Parts: sequence; structure tokens; C-alpha cells
Amino acid sequence: MTLYLVGYMSAGKSTVGRALAELLGYEFVDTDIYIESRFRQRVSDLFRLHGEEYFRQKERMILEEIAGLPDAVIATGGGLPIYHDNMDLLLESGTVLYLRYSSEELAQRLELTKRTRPSVAHLTGEALRQHVEEAMRLREPIYSRAHQIIDMEALATRGISSEAKIAHWIAQALRVRSEGSIPPYVTEAESRKQHSDSPLCNSLKGHKKGCRT
Repeated sequence: MTLYLVGYMSAGKSTVGRALAELLGYEFVDTDIYIESRFRQRVSDLFRLHGEEYFRQKERMILEEIAGLPDAVIATGGGLPIYHDNMDLLLESGTVLYLRYSSEELAQRLELTKRTRPSVAHLTGEALRQHVEEAMRLREPIYSRAHQIIDMEALATRGISSEAKIAHWIAQALRVRSEGSIPPYVTEAESRKQHSDSPLCNSLKGHKKGCRT
């Protein structure tokens, strides 16, 4: 199984993904780190020296290299699903999990990590919140195409907030989901509501031909 984690910056894709991979005995890949290793430049430098379009081309290139990697958890960059037909490739080659937070919560989380994120390092308070809110208006419909949407704030209200606890919960949810039921705080992607809801199409064993998303 190939598991992709998608979501905005600071949603915990890398930390949760690494813990989940360890728990499942899977390989872990962070696409940003993979890009830096592959092209021997930091992501921030690729943006600064070559521009975003260049970076997105390289991002697509490495996605084609690792798509469908067996027994792997792949944490994607926040913008990766938004460009080209990347989200289609993710959906076709594995199981996509969207780690969803509200814009307000994302802004609060980014306040703690923005020094390492050039695109928001200069923003604070209300300006940061507005930046996240505007970005999420565009990204939410794409992220929500994921096979499963995980309400991270709902998990937190139940005391499931550390990376280890979240990873353990996701692993359990995957097992339950593969048996045909939906665990609490995992919601069907909005785009599925008008489509087939058969056990085959909902299986976490991967997309099957004929199942619509």
C-alpha cells in the first residue's frame, strides 16, 4: 500500500507520516527532503534562485519517480497536490489522506514554525491568518478530493494530539476502514458524496477501475 498525506503547511504531514511509517513498518518519504537530496539544493533556494514554476516542475518529476512506491508513507509538500494534475496521480497510485485543520488553527501552528517557512516568515497575527485563509479557499477543494479526510481538531478534543497517538489512531482507522466501516473523525471526501459508495470503491487497497472520485 502507498499512503500519501496531504494538507497545508504545518498540518503535521512529515512528523505524523514518519511515526506512521515506523508503526506500519513502511518506508517514509518526505517529498521536500527528497527534492533537496535529488537536486542538491534546499527547497527555499530552488524557489529563490529559479522561481516557483521551476520548483513545481522538479516536484512533478520526483512525484513521477516515487508514485505508487509500495509499502510507503509519503508526506507531500503543501502545494504539491495543487499543481499540474498531481492530485489525480496521487489518487490513482495510492491512498490519499488529508490532514485537515481550520485556517485559524493552521495560522496558530504556523506562528511556531514560520521561521523555517520562507513564504510566511514575514507574516504575523492577522496578516498570517488572512494569508492562510486565502490560500485554503483555493486549496481546500483539491485537498478534499482525498480518499479520506481526517479531522485533526476533532482528534485533539479526544486527547489524540501527539504524533505517536495520531499515527496509532490512523493505523487503526486504516484497518477499520479496510473492513468496510468508517471510524469516527474520518469523513468521506466531499467529492464522493454523489458517487459510488461500494465496499470495493471504499477499500484502502487502492483505487479500482470504475470507481469514481
